[in-house]
Formats: sequence, C-alpha cells, structure tokens
Amino acid sequence: MKYTFPALLVMLVINASGCDAINAIKEYFQEPEKKSVMPPAAPASIPEQAKPQPAAPQMTANVLARVGSWTITVEEFNERLAALKEVVPDFDVNDPEAKSMILDELVNQQMLVLGAEQSGLARQKDIIAAVDEFRRTLIVREVARELTENITVTEEEARAFFDENKESLVGPEEWHVREIVASTKAQATSVLAEVLGGADFAETARVKSTGKSAANGGDLGFITQEPFPQMGEALLPLAAGEVSDVFEGPEGFYIVKLEEKKPGVPLVYEEIKDDIIQSQTLQKQQQVILDHLNELKQKTAVEVNAQLLQ
Repeated sequence: MKYTFPALLVMLVINASGCDAINAIKEYFQEPEKKSVMPPAAPASIPEQAKPQPAAPQMTANVLARVGSWTITVEEFNERLAALKEVVPDFDVNDPEAKSMILDELVNQQMLVLGAEQSGLARQKDIIAAVDEFRRTLIVREVARELTENITVTEEEARAFFDENKESLVGPEEWHVREIVASTKAQATSVLAEVLGGADFAETARVKSTGKSAANGGDLGFITQEPFPQMGEALLPLAAGEVSDVFEGPEGFYIVKLEEKKPGVPLVYEEIKDDIIQSQTLQKQQQVILDHLNELKQKTAVEVNAQLLQ
C-alpha cells in the first residue's frame, strides 16, 4: 500500500515527539488563521569561515541512519512514527515501504538543514524567532502540565458546589414566540399598526407574513435561544402578550409577539455532575498556574513601559 502525505505535515510530525509537540502541530493545521505572520526573511548572512566539523559518530547497532554528525536511532525513529500515527491515524507503522519513505524524508531534510547551517540560512532572524517561539510554547505547556496533572475535583466537592449554587443552576427560559416578516420596513410598519390597532397577530401573520412560519400563524413554538441576535434584543424587554417594534433581520423586517415565558427548570445534580467537575477542575488548574506566576513575580524583576503601548 502506498502512502502520500503533504510534505510539510511529514516534516513537522516526524521531527516532533511528545503530546505537547503533537498538539501544537494539530493546532497549526486546524487553525491557520490564528498563526502569526513572521516578518520578511532577512538576507542570508555571509557564512563565517568554515569550522572543523566534529568527528562523525560511529554507526552503532541501534543507529538507523547518519547524516554528518547527526544520527537517528531505532528508538527515536519509532517515536516519530508514533507521532505521525497520532496525526494520520491511517498510517501503518508496520509497513516497510511507508517506514522507508519516512526515513528517506528524515535523511533528506537533515541534508537540507545541514546545507542551511553551512550557508548561514539557518541564522536568519525569522528562522531563529520561529524556533524560539515554538520552544517557548512547548516549555509553557509542559510547565502547565506538570503544575496541573494531579489536580482533581472529588464528587463531594462537586456536590458542595451544587448545593451552594443550586438557585442559579437552572435551565434556560423558554419563550413562546410568533413572528411576522415583511419585505420592506414600510410594509412591516403598516402591519404593526394593524396589530396594535387590535388585529389578531396570528391571523395577520397567516395573511401578510412572508416568513416560513406564516402558515402556522407565525408560530415559532417555545424557543430557548433566539434564531438571530436582533430577535433576542427585541424579545428581551417584552412581557407576555406584548409586541415588539419593527426590526431588521435575515429575511426582511420583523415584528414579534411574546405569547408566553416559562422560567428555567432547576437542573438535577446527576445530570450536570460531570460538567461541574470539569469546570471546577479547570478553575483549580487556572488558580494553581496563577499562584505559580505570583511566586515567580516575587523572585523576578519585571518592568513594563506601558507608555510605549499608546
């Protein structure tokens, strides 16, 4: 079976090991719009006079490949295969052809790295900055992992939180809503005048609304979340039986009537226990990290020239 992978993916993954490195790579491919744009590459500096290269290490029994002074052992290669498997689940780590392809890619890129180091390309400002940023990210994640890995929230703590906050732990309110949709603001204003003058909202919706709910008298049923933000803003100040002003929405100009409002139902502990444990664990973890930062601030001189931000 032949395997084809994007070269950039392979080059990133097979040079990474450990969960934090893999997570960073996953985020790299999942959220490209959030990546910072590096400054333009500076011209390659003139390489310094070649220095004597260190003696090449011997090809011992567990060394799989060598490029100059760089080597990769069987164990290191297997770590990179496992890392690639995490990102590409269909990759067969036991396929000799696939493994050979990965090893060839490693050797080829190491030759490119060696050439870049010899030419001075590896000393360009943007490359050094990118490597430093990636290193900093991995260090911060590892520190956070070590600080928080043993933090847990017991069921007793979760229950205590529920008992202390049960009055606010309720489901969302339910709103019974009807709507009338018109093509223009003038039409909607005219319809609103009819409704405020005593016309039945549901019947008016059947006859004059252009919305999908017209056949049902504009009835949207009970909703817990508004279909779009402008409707939520129009509904918020209404009491049961009241009608909104005209407002613009996705399909034209709207009028809504709040038929009924039901308060949120109190949540049952067993149904939200896992959510409580998860949120309280996260809160504990955040607090531990903040406490650690405060300790570091006591030992480290930190100065910020806020005026330069103006």
